[in-house]
Amino acid sequence: MPQHLSDVLNACERMGKLNVRGEELRTKLPGASPEALRKALYRQQRAGRLVRLSRGSDHWLIVPLQHASTGSPPLETWLDPWLRKTLGTPYYVGLLSAAETYGASPYAVMVTQVMVENNRRPVTVGRHELVFHACSRIEAMPTRWHESADGRFKVSTPELTTLDLIQRESMLGGMVRVREVLRALWPHCTPQGLILALDAMQSVPVAQRLGALLTLDDQAGLRAPLSDWLRDRPTRLIALEGALPPGNERDGHTDTDFKVWVPPQQGANS
Repeated sequence: MPQHLSDVLNACERMGKLNVRGEELRTKLPGASPEALRKALYRQQRAGRLVRLSRGSDHWLIVPLQHASTGSPPLETWLDPWLRKTLGTPYYVGLLSAAETYGASPYAVMVTQVMVENNRRPVTVGRHELVFHACSRIEAMPTRWHESADGRFKVSTPELTTLDLIQRESMLGGMVRVREVLRALWPHCTPQGLILALDAMQSVPVAQRLGALLTLDDQAGLRAPLSDWLRDRPTRLIALEGALPPGNERDGHTDTDFKVWVPPQQGANS
């Protein structure tokens, strides 16, 4: 049996196992008292060899030497094992972080935006900062695997990413910024994927705004199935973003097909 925690960590790394749990470490070091193991874990943390992913989870991440400067291996290595397997939390990477995986974000995403069932506090792991957003009915949302040589994590489909961006535009810098991302996302979207995402989210206002945006960007192939989806659902006049202003202050135009008032700054070339 190994005598030191460092020997255990080195052996795990050689096997390609970077996610370890406290129970595994205690099993591999049966001669170590709980206090001795706690101190050894603390020393490895101080040395940058180990990262504890969240308080109380007992989930530890080994940091290989090549990732010492960033303080943790890539997100694909540990996000899914930590959230889905250790914590049992349904999740998907979404919003601008999801758009980035499709090469559709013109902005540098400084944090990783993760959708979860209930609100969680932000987490920093090395140079990775995770921000969590609550999403109801998360297990019904369409996702796919984002894979790399380091591992994989769940990410929203392009169509769900589109709906999420529209729904949360105010926290992302407004609709002008969101539209820049959407223009790069349209080629990744399919009519079938769009209907699947709409059925999962079940938000008529988001669907209406999507329709107006598809019209502005001449996306007829996606516009037709959306019109079919909305046909038997009740709609009311809404603004493309924010609240609908009084009638005498509406200088833009109204998309009568989707009942969306579009302000002048959101013209087709904006």
